[in-house]
Amino acid sequence: MQNHSTVSTKGQVTLPAAMRAKLGIQAGSRINFELRGQELVIKAELPMSAYFGLLKGHDIGDTDIPKEPDREL
Repeated sequence: MQNHSTVSTKGQVTLPAAMRAKLGIQAGSRINFELRGQELVIKAELPMSAYFGLLKGHDIGDTDIPKEPDREL
């Protein structure tokens, strides 16, 4: 999938709709930029909700955090 866009005088570009849809980028989405030599890589930052249920069905051991004993003042 190859598309192009023109940079505005403010340095802004429009991401093609098909690419935004494929990556789940919507208004308010955060994206990261990375330079790799002479290439600019744009990565969508996944919302926290994308991670919910990721470990479902996996044994991750005891997740209870031991409490500190009460301190005497």
